[in-house]
Amino acid sequence: MRTGVLLRWTAHPLTVGATVVLLLNDHVLKQAWPGLVTGKLSDVAGLVVAPPVLGLLFGLFLADRIGAVAAVLTTGAGFALVKLTAGGAGVASAAWSVVNGPSVVLADPADLVALPALGLAWWAWRRVAGAPPLPDGLASRVRVVVAVPLVVLAITATSAPDHTLPSVDSVRSAGSQVVIEVRGQLYRSSSGVDGWTLLSTSREPPQAHRPQVEACLPEAAAHCYRVHGAGVFDSDDTRGGRLLGVDETIDGGRTWHTAWEVPAARWEFVKRQHPFPADVTRVSEVASVEVLVRAVPGGHEVFVANGVDGLAVRDAAGAWRRVAFVSPGSGPAIRPAPLTAFGQSIGDDVGTAGLLALLALVIGTTVAAARVRSRYGRGLAAAVPVAVFAFLAVPITGLVPFVVSTSGASTVPWLVTTLCLVGIGTVLALAQRPLRRSRMLVVVAAAVLTALASAAPALGWTVGHPQEHGTAVVLGLIFAAACVPVVVAVGWWAGARDPDVLVEPPWPRLPG
Repeated sequence: MRTGVLLRWTAHPLTVGATVVLLLNDHVLKQAWPGLVTGKLSDVAGLVVAPPVLGLLFGLFLADRIGAVAAVLTTGAGFALVKLTAGGAGVASAAWSVVNGPSVVLADPADLVALPALGLAWWAWRRVAGAPPLPDGLASRVRVVVAVPLVVLAITATSAPDHTLPSVDSVRSAGSQVVIEVRGQLYRSSSGVDGWTLLSTSREPPQAHRPQVEACLPEAAAHCYRVHGAGVFDSDDTRGGRLLGVDETIDGGRTWHTAWEVPAARWEFVKRQHPFPADVTRVSEVASVEVLVRAVPGGHEVFVANGVDGLAVRDAAGAWRRVAFVSPGSGPAIRPAPLTAFGQSIGDDVGTAGLLALLALVIGTTVAAARVRSRYGRGLAAAVPVAVFAFLAVPITGLVPFVVSTSGASTVPWLVTTLCLVGIGTVLALAQRPLRRSRMLVVVAAAVLTALASAAPALGWTVGHPQEHGTAVVLGLIFAAACVPVVVAVGWWAGARDPDVLVEPPWPRLPG
């Protein structure tokens, strides 16, 4: 079997080496030694790695050489567009946000100095295109199946975010203006919803601001509002996930009722939408921290600072809504996390489903191999490669949290990893000669069914059915367990042979 030239380009030592440099630089070196060198190193390594990955995609529709040329040219043109124009940087930011959680890509013409790295990618292509076919050996296959998922995963990941995220830290009034604080800068708006302008910063040290956790109507002191999340610590979620919310009293504080809140059942989903680094969610920054009440014609308005989740606003008619803060120019944008978003933030559930698929594949292959009647003892041994790979897949999945440096449980990197692992397991299962390939395809289908059954409740959770993530996890395990008898039955059927048929050995028969 000749390994595809584009696959060999992805598995070339230069591509793999650039991938390692990209991962280490983005997730270790930039944090240890931030500066010009580490900043440009990611651009150089990325320009070496990106063309082979694009080549895999173009190779589905184009000839090898044309696909390689198109991949290099597309990478160069895209990189220049992103670094030279604000529009290109915005498109790249949006695309990376879908893949790896909220991300920001900045336009910087100085980064174009890295473009000659495309020459290294083309040199690697010329080397693999002119080389003889790879031998059909285990080492060659392992190099490809290990390098390809590693390179693809590195491309879908981004640098670790800052230790702090932009957040609305306070809200107050200044005459007829609503003033909020974001990353130490003050912004004002007459509506408190949009049209924000940056206030001129004072050269004097800012005075300490004590959050106003409770505020009352100017003309009705007994009518007050208070926030849920004031004073909460990161390890002290005392309100059971109800930190984004406001209570109201009309009797001077004798009785309180909830005026608005993010439902506790959706708290876990909201937390996952905010990409805190190092897989640590800072609940104190996903909380209502300060409240402002002001009288307006026809009633009163309430403004709530919700940290990284933006603002919550009550209008004069009594309707509550969560609103985004978008600063003027190129400043930060803070948007409330959606309560439902199909397929978002279930990366860990997808990873679990992939491991369950491999486990089901091991069970089905073992049952089939145990039933195969072989004169040369090749029956049960056929399940060993699949079982060993399934065991190794557990630490392999541990690379994903390292590469994806946010706690948002981004779905796409986990999905890429899961598809690669299940694909490799499938190839190993189908390659065992004592087992009939046509029947082993049914075993693979049963293993995939197990994964889908496990992930289905988590997918439903992203759209609110069920509401609780814990319920989705339990349902996923129940559905996966229900698929085990199917896997066993299919494996038993796949290992069936005619009574008079013996499996031939994988080595040639000796004469005489």
